[in-house]
Amino acid sequence: MPKDLVDEFLAGSEPNKNFLVSSPTTIYFFETNDSGITTIYKQNAIHRNDDGGEVSFDMNEESDGSLRLLDFIPMLIDLGLNNEMVYLIDEIDRSMHPMLSQKLLEYYFSRLSDGRDCQLVFTTHESNLLNLELIRADEVWFVEKDRNGASHLYSLAEFKPREDIRKGYLQGRYGAIPFFAPIKDLKW
Repeated sequence: MPKDLVDEFLAGSEPNKNFLVSSPTTIYFFETNDSGITTIYKQNAIHRNDDGGEVSFDMNEESDGSLRLLDFIPMLIDLGLNNEMVYLIDEIDRSMHPMLSQKLLEYYFSRLSDGRDCQLVFTTHESNLLNLELIRADEVWFVEKDRNGASHLYSLAEFKPREDIRKGYLQGRYGAIPFFAPIKDLKW
């Protein structure tokens, strides 16, 4: 972190007040004691080697999937505290294994209780998440762009599906699939 930026953060620090500064791959914790002395910690990831010893990695050395999991920590904390929230997540499956994405949703749903006002709205292209044992048909909405670029939304419930939804989706039965123009027409 540039020294002038650190100096700016330190100028605003107050005794017994802590804060953090975050970038996409690094988090710094600023901890100021009652004497006004600030200690700065940089978040690292700890892995175990074959001997069981700890090996420290900078966060920028972690995989995109591991970093993506950290994006969900605030939601998971809120779920544990029974906070009532609406979560909006674009590309919930981004950089994650399909089974991990499904486990994340299973965990989310398992933490909900009757009478709790909590909602998760997410986008995905991961067909494995089209699982009617996990999500109801009326909770699945497709978005399809027409030739003019306008988006149209419609529910899976309109189709009254009786088959493997994942397969039907990939075969285009529900629309919402990319429009593939001939490459020569793209004028690249």
